[in-house]
Amino acid sequence: MSKNKIGVIVQARMGSTRLPGKILKILHEKERVIDILIKRLKLSKKLDEIIIATTPDIKNEAIIEVATEHEVKSFVGDEDNVLSRYFYAAKKFNLDVIIRITSDCPFVDPMILDDMINFFQSNNYDYVRNVDETTNFPRGFEIEIFSSKVLSEIFTEAKTKPEKEHVTYYIYTHPEKFTMFSYNIEKLKKIDNLRLTIDEEADLKMCREIYKRLIEKQKPVDFSIFDIVKIVEDSPELMEINKSVQQKKV
Repeated sequence: MSKNKIGVIVQARMGSTRLPGKILKILHEKERVIDILIKRLKLSKKLDEIIIATTPDIKNEAIIEVATEHEVKSFVGDEDNVLSRYFYAAKKFNLDVIIRITSDCPFVDPMILDDMINFFQSNNYDYVRNVDETTNFPRGFEIEIFSSKVLSEIFTEAKTKPEKEHVTYYIYTHPEKFTMFSYNIEKLKKIDNLRLTIDEEADLKMCREIYKRLIEKQKPVDFSIFDIVKIVEDSPELMEINKSVQQKKV
């Protein structure tokens, strides 16, 4: 039996309403948000493909250039129908297992990613995710895993704007159709309201401060979520930086 091909599809575009061009913002010296994310994903031992999925807007050509710089794949698809962008990207690169990650989360943990892939392959769930109200993971560490079969099904069934704009929305709003699992680490300390995803300038400031401290610990790429939680535990005042930012609702 042939090995399943596993790929992460990172949705990325320059046109953010709250912080345009956020993924090309500098985190430290010459390192941009998306540079850190790609370097982190390359630490995974389970991924066969890293795909940066963007849109035809001319501004996004800069994102394709970044993918080329890092020698990862890129894909251009629908601007608003992100579900179709994932479907056709997965099809083009013959993926059997798809991981969804967004480009504004530079600190996604590759060790957690590999553990979740192992879990997904060893169990019989349609959909595995790690960030919701039942888990200890903060915003900015979102990983979602599903099969090409599930992706084909939701691509066929999705009809409304939210279902097309948010890739996995159809899955978790139809629990009667899919088996789902929330992946958690009990020993990970939950820090309420910690957010390390970048939506606004304050989030960028927060991620820069965290990243600066990781570099001071000689961990510019190979750090874990536990390293970050320790930084925040030792300096709880950091939480003040972006505490006013509200997560966008679907």
